[in-house]
Amino acid sequence: MHELRLGSVVVPVLYIDDDIIAVNKPAGLPVFTAPGKVAGTLTEVALASGVTLYDGEGVELPGVVHRLDKDTSGVMVLARSQAGWSYFKRQLGNHDAQKQYLALVWGTFAEKSGRIDVPIGAVHSRGLLLRQADSSGRPSTTDFEVIQHFGDQASLLRIRIETGRTHQIRVHCSYIGHPVLGDYTYGYRKQRNVVIERQMLHAFALSFVAPRSEAQVRVVAPLPQDFISVLGVLAR
Repeated sequence: MHELRLGSVVVPVLYIDDDIIAVNKPAGLPVFTAPGKVAGTLTEVALASGVTLYDGEGVELPGVVHRLDKDTSGVMVLARSQAGWSYFKRQLGNHDAQKQYLALVWGTFAEKSGRIDVPIGAVHSRGLLLRQADSSGRPSTTDFEVIQHFGDQASLLRIRIETGRTHQIRVHCSYIGHPVLGDYTYGYRKQRNVVIERQMLHAFALSFVAPRSEAQVRVVAPLPQDFISVLGVLAR
């Protein structure tokens, strides 16, 4: 199986076995809406494509073992069996599954790399449940490496997260004064020469151990065209 398809929505398959499926989720496609409502989601696309998703005890949504924001693209894993769900969940909890992101952020850095170790808590703002740096929140750690500067406008970062809090990368980048480009929720402001429709955050790679074979697997999601286009504009 090379792709999942429902109507005009096409989701490339990066890896599949009896227990899990890893896909390259496009930006704009939500992983889920609410329990019992899957219309227009990655879950719906997978089910409509004939993929069995695990929906057993302790699972809030079919196959959903971790999540990406609607407007974040990249590697996303869904569980197809109880073994896949519990095994992958355990790897995430033990930090054995390694996530790597690419992010375009505002401004430039004096340092080549850094660590953001700031707790994140929930806050209600503008009628939404958002997140913010909060000393009483949950421990959250983000490591970043600067790959490239684009003048004094923006920087491309390679990011690894040790924890998987909701909106973690977006909140941490905003906290240090470098909001993700296109992330209007967490502090980004429009630039005259760059048109950005969504946050420039891409789950680039994910490494994990396959549940049954215990083989080491690394899946990579190529950058989507909108991300590549923004890189091109910045480079000019």
